[in-house]
Amino acid sequence: MLTPGRRLVLAGAAGALSLPFIRPARAAEQMVIGTWGGDYANLLRANVEEPLLVPKGITVVQDLGDEDPRIAKLYAQRRLPRGAVDVACAQANRGYEVSAAGLAEPIDEKKVPNLAHVLPHLRNDAYAPHIYSPQVLIYNPEKVSSPPTSFKDLLDPKYKGRVGLGNGNYFYVMMAAAQAATGDLNKVDTDAARDMMGKLNANGLRLYPSTDSIGAGIKSGEIDVGIIWLARVIMWQNAGIPVKASFPREGNILYVSGMLIPRNAPNKETAYKYLNAMLEPSAQAEFAAKMGYLPTVDNCPLTGKVGEQLALPADVKMLPPDYSVLGKLQSATSEWWKKNIAGA
Repeated sequence: MLTPGRRLVLAGAAGALSLPFIRPARAAEQMVIGTWGGDYANLLRANVEEPLLVPKGITVVQDLGDEDPRIAKLYAQRRLPRGAVDVACAQANRGYEVSAAGLAEPIDEKKVPNLAHVLPHLRNDAYAPHIYSPQVLIYNPEKVSSPPTSFKDLLDPKYKGRVGLGNGNYFYVMMAAAQAATGDLNKVDTDAARDMMGKLNANGLRLYPSTDSIGAGIKSGEIDVGIIWLARVIMWQNAGIPVKASFPREGNILYVSGMLIPRNAPNKETAYKYLNAMLEPSAQAEFAAKMGYLPTVDNCPLTGKVGEQLALPADVKMLPPDYSVLGKLQSATSEWWKKNIAGA
């Protein structure tokens, strides 16, 4: 005789056999993006990943770190069939370098429809530009009555020990030195550009380990002038730091940051979806509002306070770098900077 417990077990088994076979749910798409940390990573999560990718079943893991180690990993893993990341964030000059070395997947524009809206002067076959900003001179209006209007103005003895730069921005600073010394920002390896930078260093240059620490230097009164992106000026102004931007008469070198897909990315189709999402007007507008960067697309008009802060002077002179030239000079410039500026 079956006990009540055994009857229930057998009845349950019989019922299960009569049900149709149910397949497990399809696994969600997953991907890894190598990116900077801090505000940038937080904004990617809040404005690209959570609102635009998570609803599509895409899980994103952020691999946070500095750019140099991230690029070094791409080189180290180039012979592996599957790399560690699906999307890598990089400045435009490093993006061009990686592409020229054959480490980046040529972007299929059919898989990234929003590339059709990217501004013409920011386009690249293997690199999707995310944000950009002109490099400007900065000054504390509470201490500087006559703003600097040229890189050469920073050599004035009145600014001795009061000029601040970010060590990580060295390549763009060298472009500014080359533009001021030779009229060509791409001549970063010339004696004239290096001499100009050496004179600035001799004027008591303060070199900061991060971009954020430059703002802290302005706020504490440690420095009065410097060089940085307009985007950072706007962020610092919104945080109550006394700082203004001055557009150098030599012209404004464009800083561009974007994303690429490594050739051995494990999840290329998902990576394409990420690139398309980061170019959405909604995401672009939030980076403008929160970080002060200009949208790289033509379908994201800025209005209100953000539009006013990011409105550029009518006579501003934009200088897009020639990465086909600069890409070959990156390594030598880095070594020279470490030995003669950072090491000094």
